[in-house]
Amino acid sequence: MLRLLTTSTLRATGTRGFAGSALSRVKILGDHDAYKKITATGTGQKAIVYFTAKWCPPCKMISPIYDELSAKYQSIEFAKVDVDELAETTSRAGVRSMPTFYFFSDGELQRQLSFSGADENLLREHLQELSEL
Repeated sequence: MLRLLTTSTLRATGTRGFAGSALSRVKILGDHDAYKKITATGTGQKAIVYFTAKWCPPCKMISPIYDELSAKYQSIEFAKVDVDELAETTSRAGVRSMPTFYFFSDGELQRQLSFSGADENLLREHLQELSEL
């Protein structure tokens, strides 16, 4: 019963829960409004959005690392978008391959940091750069 109530509460806010391990801070975005909120300007917030798919082998490889990094970088919001469930959001964002990582600082896409591919070293390096902005 408690699990159902928690899920319902999270869905009402546009997220469907948290991914991975107990240490993960990754928000699974459930609708386009949740994506707009995490990428909004004027908040001063830093965020990374990970576009993924359940059927994507490289995504399955990088997901546990992404979850682990969410615990390390407490000042950065971590989010996941399932490209099949949020196809319109994915299309609007211009994502063409998975996995894709978009980095934001105060709602502005940091194109020099954003990339596609399951490159763990690049992910770690770019998160460090985002944290220093």
